[in-house]
Amino acid sequence: MSRRFLPLFLAALLLLAPAHAAAPALSEPAAWLQQYLRIDTSNPPGNEGRATAFLAGLLQREGIPSRVIANPQGRANLYARLSSPRSGGRAILLLHHMDVVPPGPGWTVPPFAGLVRNGQLWGRGAIDDKSLGVAQLAAMISLQRDLQKRRVPLERDVVFLAVADEENGGLNGTGWLLASHPELFQGVEGVIGEGGRSQTGAGDKLLWWGIEVAQKRPLWLEVSTSGRGGHGAGLNPESANHQLIQGLARLLGEPARWRVTPPVRDYARAIAPLQNERWRRVFSNIDAVVAASGPKEFLMPGMANLFLDTVQVTVLRGGERINVVPERSSALLDIRLLPDTDAAAFLANVKSRLGSGLEVKVLVTALPSPPSPASGRLYQAIERVLRPDGPVVPTFIAGFTDSRFFRERGIPAYGLSPFKLSPDDSKGIHSTDEHIPLAEIDRGVERMRKILLAYAAGR
Repeated sequence: MSRRFLPLFLAALLLLAPAHAAAPALSEPAAWLQQYLRIDTSNPPGNEGRATAFLAGLLQREGIPSRVIANPQGRANLYARLSSPRSGGRAILLLHHMDVVPPGPGWTVPPFAGLVRNGQLWGRGAIDDKSLGVAQLAAMISLQRDLQKRRVPLERDVVFLAVADEENGGLNGTGWLLASHPELFQGVEGVIGEGGRSQTGAGDKLLWWGIEVAQKRPLWLEVSTSGRGGHGAGLNPESANHQLIQGLARLLGEPARWRVTPPVRDYARAIAPLQNERWRRVFSNIDAVVAASGPKEFLMPGMANLFLDTVQVTVLRGGERINVVPERSSALLDIRLLPDTDAAAFLANVKSRLGSGLEVKVLVTALPSPPSPASGRLYQAIERVLRPDGPVVPTFIAGFTDSRFFRERGIPAYGLSPFKLSPDDSKGIHSTDEHIPLAEIDRGVERMRKILLAYAAGR
């Protein structure tokens, strides 16, 4: 290269250098989450064993013993407990699920690469629910380090529980553990799990922290039927597919019945003071706004689910070729019931609408359970830590989580997301390009650490 062009070449290298500079190092919890996201725990089949090995290794390095508990189908769960002679056996349970929904097509990044881009950590499970698990784990490890240095007295035990199968109803995870190993949960006074959310407004301003205290109940069904198969060219009005379609049409054609249940009424009244004048009036008078035939005024997007028992056909199976009539077809129905809906009566009505020729199998259901109280030592600890950043609101959600298993047994459970997330962040849940801001990982860990200190150490 001639000396004439050497200065230009060196200047170009200097301009290019920042683009190739090493990415900033991740914090310890963010690095843990990145490794966790790289473990494919799509359910089915789950493969939670790899996740339990990873989490157990982190606990072991800190001197925290843990045990892997597998159900008869081999689905692995991880249990660890920090105990104190001062606790009298009383404990807080930190709950999260290791399994994730399959990523599906349409991602712009590899879903299990743990990629860092634009200040975000990307991957399936980044919000639902591995980030909560890492925040809980990091808070527990921080407490353990403080205990080793004798910085804090432990007034309550702390239990860390990572479970399988939540995305498929939880019967092979939390449900099985509670039924088969009740001794693990002796003394548990309260549970922190998923289901909460931060409500943000314009400019991602935090409006309130939503702490989930009540939720809908699942009634997942498989509907199937049989009929004469054959060639697609033949007349076959009673085929399996036709029977199924006609039955589903009768079911979906039933008029919706709207109503306000007590947990939703409480939620509406709690958020009313945080709204502008128009919405304050709507939420303060929600019983007058929501009639049996539908709302008299416009509701916020997504709120209709809070006033209805919903039926959603999510999976259809029947036939593989256009010119072959299958002998059997089926559908999966995701039904979400309001807290006080009579599940047996609802199911009887579903069967009646579908018709006698269709078989109905219940896959997942749940007993009624009271809301968790917006009071007591654990709720007050959560409120005390979060309130400096924004109001704390006891919340009702249209989804369901493993919290229901504890509420059915009289144990308060609270859905909490310690991360302030924008609508753009949250839209990746059960969708494509799931991600979480790196900065919120560390903030969420700190919030969870303070909650543990406030509850378990009395600070």
